[in-house]
Amino acid sequence: MVQTAAMTLQIEEAQTPLTSAQMLTGWRREFCVELLGEARARIFLRAVESPSRKAAELHRGVLFHEVSSAFADLPGCAAAAREPLELLASTATRQQPSKDNLFAAVTYDRSAWESVVSAVDRWQRRPRPPASR
Repeated sequence: MVQTAAMTLQIEEAQTPLTSAQMLTGWRREFCVELLGEARARIFLRAVESPSRKAAELHRGVLFHEVSSAFADLPGCAAAAREPLELLASTATRQQPSKDNLFAAVTYDRSAWESVVSAVDRWQRRPRPPASR
């Protein structure tokens, strides 16, 4: 696990590899941010067989964005998206579920999350040097 910015962002480097068979049968990867409150967040990558359900994940304080099945460099992506990730973490507040808000265990600035998604997408589309033989 890599920790940055006075332990604001905890980056889980362990990844579950996707097999060729899983990729062919619709498995996908998701870039995830678990909002822990107090300007802290856990960044991780997971493999899922079917799309995650937003309400269930929000109940746990997890935001997610689908990424390429070939996505492999979580620390590099998190470094490229560091500023929006830190902003997102700083806007998050954990809360107790109430009658008015049964599903979300955390509130956060949506525009900050959209900035994270944009940074992750830009990072995935960046030009890469040709592979050496």
